[in-house]
Amino acid sequence: MYGTFVRHVRESRGLSQSELAEVAGVSQPNLSAIENDRRLPSAATLNRIVVACGYELAAVAGDRAIYCDLPRLGWFPDEDNPGPVDGDPIDEQPVLGPDATIEERLAVFEAVLEVAGDRLR
Repeated sequence: MYGTFVRHVRESRGLSQSELAEVAGVSQPNLSAIENDRRLPSAATLNRIVVACGYELAAVAGDRAIYCDLPRLGWFPDEDNPGPVDGDPIDEQPVLGPDATIEERLAVFEAVLEVAGDRLR
């Protein structure tokens, strides 16, 4: 059921099963079983595989989307930092949605590069 999807995600990044297994924290035989529809991954395992390939797992229905949290595998050095406290600024909403055009994405990317360039000078 998920095998074709997982294989497509892995191949889109040019990864072997062994490479993806190492990054995602899933054994290579387990990954092979998932790709060949011999094993159904848990939501957490599917999320780790998708994130390891650089994608974000979301459930989309029309204009509504629910995004899975990033897996906690020790990938990020600040995972165990404390949460927000009173007085912290409010998190900004993303500038782009999943339906953004390539032109909109390019404009945001160029703006980020410009800000980065200004800070390096």
